[in-house]
Amino acid sequence: MRSLRKFLVGAVTASLTVIGLMSSPAQAFQPTKASQVVNVGHVAAPTGKWKVKVTFFGREGEDIPLRQGDLNFGYVHIQDGHPINDTSLYGYITKTLDSGNYGRPSDGKVTVRYNTGSGTFRVAFTEREDSHSGDGRPVGIITAFME
Repeated sequence: MRSLRKFLVGAVTASLTVIGLMSSPAQAFQPTKASQVVNVGHVAAPTGKWKVKVTFFGREGEDIPLRQGDLNFGYVHIQDGHPINDTSLYGYITKTLDSGNYGRPSDGKVTVRYNTGSGTFRVAFTEREDSHSGDGRPVGIITAFME
């Protein structure tokens, strides 16, 4: 999984470099010709509960999407049980995944806790893939809240 992620990151970086979005400032923009455009295929973005709202990364490079979800996981689950504004939510998740204490995986999920000074923020995620998402990425964040 991590090798696939590294490949995808490399491919995206190479693509952005080719079209001039990641070139150094000293390089002049060179418009592409139609013959230079390469079709790499099309993968439809997931919709509904599988739509990715935000992507986070774990300390070891884990791909941890926050999906729209439903009452059982993701953004809808978080806001249903533990409402919090998006800016604070994303900030707490980022800080927790970057600096928190990772528990041992249990039942396919990892729980990370971070002491914020005013409480402990918890993020539970899974790297399990679900074929229903259609994007080959993990289910991602199951829940996140202040304990």
